Amino acid sequence: MGARLCWFAVKGVSRTAALEDLELEVHGEPVDDLPHWLGVGTLPEDWLLFVFNDDLKAAFEDRFIALPRHGPAVACAIEEHVMFQEARGYAAGAEIWRITHDPNKGRSLYHLEVAGEPPASFEATRRQAIAEQDAEGGEDAGVDLICDVPLDIARSICGFKHDDEWPDGLQFTELRRVGAAKASSGPGFLQRLFRRG
Repeated sequence: MGARLCWFAVKGVSRTAALEDLELEVHGEPVDDLPHWLGVGTLPEDWLLFVFNDDLKAAFEDRFIALPRHGPAVACAIEEHVMFQEARGYAAGAEIWRITHDPNKGRSLYHLEVAGEPPASFEATRRQAIAEQDAEGGEDAGVDLICDVPLDIARSICGFKHDDEWPDGLQFTELRRVGAAKASSGPGFLQRLFRRG
């Protein structure tokens, strides 16, 4: 079974400021693997990266989209078992481009839906992927090489792609909602249910 995740990277905001805005706090020590639920890591050139495991929509929530007021941002959603990949670019808190590959929706391995003005690297990346797909047999190929176009564009901006070699030193620290520990430290459901009055 393939990956099912989404991620959001923003440039020029400190981890402290971002976590405060998002009402999140660190939970545990940094690890060299993707987080179990939600984690944060630091990329080169002042990019802050949030990864959501087993979620396709969290990176597109309003609270994350508001972070690009600090600087540019890019977000991706990946569901590998259906070869769905989407990347979005943001500036000043607004979406400025979107690239989606969904062969089920487009009924074609060559499906690419583009909105807004994608980065200048998009056309060359698209042409190369099409040439590689053609060389593998086009629609009859046993592989989908177009699916990586959105992710390759996102990587060209912030330097991260979940299934490629990560930048040196990238680690993820698990996060949780502020106050989650206090909320879970009270009596459990069964304790409350059977508590004597």
